[in-house]
Amino acid sequence: MTTGATPAATTAGAQGMLGDTGEHSAEWLLENLRTVRQSGTLALTDSGGTTLLLLARGQVEASFRLDQYAQLDTPNQRFHLHTHEPTLTPRLPARFPASRAPLMRALPRLSPPQRLTPGAVDLADLLERLHEARFHGSLSYATERERSVALLVAGSVRAAVHEAAGTVHDRAEAMRALQKAGQAHARGALELDALAPAVVLPLAALALARTAEADDRTFDGLEVWEGGYRFYRQGQPFLEVLGATEGPTRRYSLGEQAVERAPEIELPDEPPGWEDRRFTLTLRGRDALNPMTDRFMQFRAEHGELGRRVLTELGKGDTLGRTAKALELELGELKPLLERLERAGTLREVTGG
Repeated sequence: MTTGATPAATTAGAQGMLGDTGEHSAEWLLENLRTVRQSGTLALTDSGGTTLLLLARGQVEASFRLDQYAQLDTPNQRFHLHTHEPTLTPRLPARFPASRAPLMRALPRLSPPQRLTPGAVDLADLLERLHEARFHGSLSYATERERSVALLVAGSVRAAVHEAAGTVHDRAEAMRALQKAGQAHARGALELDALAPAVVLPLAALALARTAEADDRTFDGLEVWEGGYRFYRQGQPFLEVLGATEGPTRRYSLGEQAVERAPEIELPDEPPGWEDRRFTLTLRGRDALNPMTDRFMQFRAEHGELGRRVLTELGKGDTLGRTAKALELELGELKPLLERLERAGTLREVTGG
């Protein structure tokens, strides 16, 4: 887009153009888009909500107001401009299009995120403040190797996904991965994205696998189809996020009250980095794995085959995170087993180095 002036604080990239209009109004931005005959989707957000404008060669073909968006003639509006050929429905790109997790592939960005400083954020305090504000949106942390997303509805985390090396975890394990953003050496991108309820509730329904009837003419929710993810309100599609999907067309829906009845996902009790701890066998632990000792039979009787497997893996000196993966256990499942083995005097933590 070439204009005589530029909106304040704009950034361009895979997510399109993100920025705010500064002292200018959204109408001023639209006028510039008319001048260059731009086609695409313009998401505008003010203090009341979001509106989606579908553009065809600079003209507004359709508009969809979400929440209590005010009007185009006010300044300081945040925006996301995604250029594409003229279509029937607004489109925005997925935040993580290559992800194996459907929630990440369906997650759009409506406006510029609030970028937080990794390593300087108390995640528990942040989540408490978001809870008090009844925040709707997502909190994400991404590095070159992994990404985590927590979906908040009315200030509470109702879905969470983590992906690394092609493996997807959800719920508590995803929140544990998100905790890494609070570690002093964290270097990824920690971002807070506000989302309209009309977008965040269907995403929660998708994550919680709450399916809906296919023939509901007043459908509010998310439709998964061969081309991607389509958001509906009162039976009318208002947003598409293109991406890979699997299986037949299906729909997901969940009202806000129903979402709020879903179990809230909390941060793990363990501090960030807990999964990086390592252990070594004590003399008692080595005897417990030696069939030539009396302690071997006693250990088997008290801890069973699973206890033996856990002790064997931990004795290799790998991290708790890798040990859990080798055992095909969640870290939350490994924790009580580890505590039992520590109480039995079979392990000691490796410190330093």
